[in-house]
Amino acid sequence: MIEAIKIRIYPIKKQRTKLNKTLGSGRFLYNKMLEERNEVYERLKDDKEALYHYTYKTEKQYKQEFLFLKEANSRALQNKTRNLITAFHNFCEGLNIPRKVGHPKFKSKKGVQKYTNDNVNNNIKMDFTRHKIKLPKVSWISFRDDRVFSGKIRHVTVSRTRTNQYFVAITLKAQDDAEPKNTIHEKDIAAFDMSAKDFLVNDAVRMKNPRFYRSVEKKPKHPHRNLSRKQKGSKNWEKARLELATHYEKIYNQKKDWTHKTTRDLVNKYDVIVLETLNIKGMQKFNSGLSKSVTLDFSWHQFKTYVEYKMKWTGKHFIQVKWNFPSSKKCSHCGQITNDLPLDVRVWTCSTCRTTHDRDLNASIKLKVGGIRILKEEKHITIIHDDKNTAGMAESQAFGDDVRPVAILQNACRRFSMRKEAHTYGKDLHESPSFRKE
Repeated sequence: MIEAIKIRIYPIKKQRTKLNKTLGSGRFLYNKMLEERNEVYERLKDDKEALYHYTYKTEKQYKQEFLFLKEANSRALQNKTRNLITAFHNFCEGLNIPRKVGHPKFKSKKGVQKYTNDNVNNNIKMDFTRHKIKLPKVSWISFRDDRVFSGKIRHVTVSRTRTNQYFVAITLKAQDDAEPKNTIHEKDIAAFDMSAKDFLVNDAVRMKNPRFYRSVEKKPKHPHRNLSRKQKGSKNWEKARLELATHYEKIYNQKKDWTHKTTRDLVNKYDVIVLETLNIKGMQKFNSGLSKSVTLDFSWHQFKTYVEYKMKWTGKHFIQVKWNFPSSKKCSHCGQITNDLPLDVRVWTCSTCRTTHDRDLNASIKLKVGGIRILKEEKHITIIHDDKNTAGMAESQAFGDDVRPVAILQNACRRFSMRKEAHTYGKDLHESPSFRKE
């Protein structure tokens, strides 16, 4: 797996000017080349043969037309060109299925700016003693980070945030991942149901969503008000813009830090983590009020991405069960599916066995059984059950078998039925402050 380390750099005024030139030139070249491709695509989209063999203007031709591009880093411009070609190729060929590939968009100077530079002939160097990094056309820049790492640098990505902070993401030579485990104890398998109210739920933990944005949303003096009263382009407007950008950047950093710590705790504790692939667009369409929570309070996609690469790094397994798997509607006691179960019903009673279920808790139980089935049939992993009878019963229930010992059935009822006392869902996953016990 490729390893990347992100550090903050502190360029002086002269260095900031050089960095900004490369950032602006890369954005300008990307937009110009995209504009040309859009015109050609609209003109020749019905003639695929002519579109395929069309010769576009090269980076060198753009430099001859716009002389200021020669002042920027040539490797950075080449990577911008390569990124656009890849993006447009994916759009035209319909790659990355099943995810729909959208049309490439123009780069805006209002967002995060970045460019990538390859390490050629050792033109990128690190000095950990002086805390400096050498970048092409910029020379040595100070950075603040105490980490010392080894390995050959492949390339670096320089970025500038909306609050005018500069960072460098250093990509190191790929390292071999740990060997995946072939034998796993059932107690080391954790399945979680994810929802907008409770971020993670299973029979051991109920973790509340952090609500980083909503906790500060209703402050008396919101930065949006200050910005709306200023004349656009003035110095006071820029100060208000920085204040607003700092407000959102803090929320983003809080969310990212919380996600990293939470995923690290989970990866250290379990050998297998099972989650459900969520249809987020469909959920937002059904509930418009969910958009603010998904985009600002937390990120399901970011959480699953962090879990996936950290599990792969350590030789563990990350399983995703399809979103249409009947985890919430299928009784974990008898296997009966209740189709008429709207989303606003959080507690329901099975019409067959009369067992009362918490919707999210029941879903986590079914997801674990579905994850174990995927481990056995698709990944050929050996599962060691602590209680073979209970494990067999759980797997049998998941797929609707009718034969179950009465004693095991009663034991499952005691374990999985919702308790009468409100908010008593078991002990915390561990002592980490990221997890809260109801």
